[in-house]
Amino acid sequence: MRRGFMSTRNPMIRSMGSRGNDAVASSDPATYSGIIFKSALLIWLMLVPGAIMYYLVTTQAATLTNAWVIVPVIAGPIVGLIAVIVAHRSPAKAKVAAPIYAIAQGFSLGVISGMYTIMFGDAIVPTAILATVGVFFAMLFLYRSDAVRITDGFRRFMFIVLLGLIFANLLFFIVSFFTTAFAFSGLYLVITVIGVIAASLFLMIDFDTISKMVEAQAPSAYEWTLSLSLLVTLVWLYIELLRLFAIIASRRN
Repeated sequence: MRRGFMSTRNPMIRSMGSRGNDAVASSDPATYSGIIFKSALLIWLMLVPGAIMYYLVTTQAATLTNAWVIVPVIAGPIVGLIAVIVAHRSPAKAKVAAPIYAIAQGFSLGVISGMYTIMFGDAIVPTAILATVGVFFAMLFLYRSDAVRITDGFRRFMFIVLLGLIFANLLFFIVSFFTTAFAFSGLYLVITVIGVIAASLFLMIDFDTISKMVEAQAPSAYEWTLSLSLLVTLVWLYIELLRLFAIIASRRN
């Protein structure tokens, strides 16, 4: 017997499924293969503009004083945030919002990666990419082996950690306008390491949500939302790893 979409006890799934008439087991349910395909497509849509911007920034030795450099850095996260909100509020619109997020983040990450390469050397971006891939598969292995249980309490704890990281990074950003004393400091290193760990654990939450949604036979429209959530976490992890390797490189000099 097919289990109803809303029969799951996972609170995130219940909230996602309470927005309309699709809150029942669908005749066209989400599948792992569909989520994998859409995730790969979103990554490709992000990599193409990212590679273009990275090439332009590194070959022209651009700086943040160039308008064509600063605009993607500012606009990318803003457009991405709007796309994420739209996708999670309306899964039917996620098939448009998710690609928009990927492309916007691609332009932004391309510039950021190029700037890090200029400042810290050619190895930092490939190292961060390989580390991101490595962490992804390590977390997937841990999740599949049931080494960590993703409970509601764990989700709430990680949400609190996320809020703390947002507050800490916002504070560092504000302080940076007045002093550079905290730049690459020990405290900054600790916060960055916590960020890497948190992003890694959020990957396991993404895996668990995907598993619960597929088991609950959620409508296939949710494949875009789930793929987008996974991409958001991967982008976060990549940025945290870039920051971590930058701190390590700065301490070696």
